[in-house]
Amino acid sequence: MDSVIGVVGGSGGVGASSFAAVLAAAAGGALLVDLDVVGGGIDVTLGIESMSGARWSGLRLAGGRLDPDALLGGLPRWGPVPVLAADVAELDPDAVLQVLDVARTAGPVVLDLPRRSCPERAAALLHCRLVVVLARADVDGLVAAHALVAGLPELPLGLVCRRGEVDGADAARLVGAPLLGQLPTLDGNRLVLNSHRLPPAAARVAAGVLRGLGPFVDAPAA
Repeated sequence: MDSVIGVVGGSGGVGASSFAAVLAAAAGGALLVDLDVVGGGIDVTLGIESMSGARWSGLRLAGGRLDPDALLGGLPRWGPVPVLAADVAELDPDAVLQVLDVARTAGPVVLDLPRRSCPERAAALLHCRLVVVLARADVDGLVAAHALVAGLPELPLGLVCRRGEVDGADAARLVGAPLLGQLPTLDGNRLVLNSHRLPPAAARVAAGVLRGLGPFVDAPAA
């Protein structure tokens, strides 16, 4: 399949990168592409920063075309998920387009998108079949998520919210995107991920997102 799902946080600290990783794993090992250069590297989030393999800085794109198998085979893995982590201060939007043009021919792709508007995000959104916005279900979180959604181009969106003071259905109306699922609050704790045993609530929501996309991928049931 050649579909691409983007994941973006409506505000900081909601676990968007972690949910993107769970979504990639629930899809049977989709390629996870980190486009958030200020996020500290999704390889660090996943605990695979010491694993060998290419990051964005190691890709050689000029003057040739990437081979899909070579791209996926040269990346570090988090369980079944090949991971292209951001380890540079800036990404070239043309490089983003080239990587996604190639990667989506090899299988499904999940993008960890930056919240800020930037050329690399605009390039990535051209490929997205769906963008999942992860937001806290409180007033501040939903106001921030609404502002983010208002700045996105017209494309399919869905909301996953962290449970809070606002009901999920009301949160979706406030943000202006259909509700895809709800997750527990993080309570200030860093979510620790294990590729062999995904957080049950996040895995259920991820499976629901994938089922809603139909033939995105033959995802295993959660």
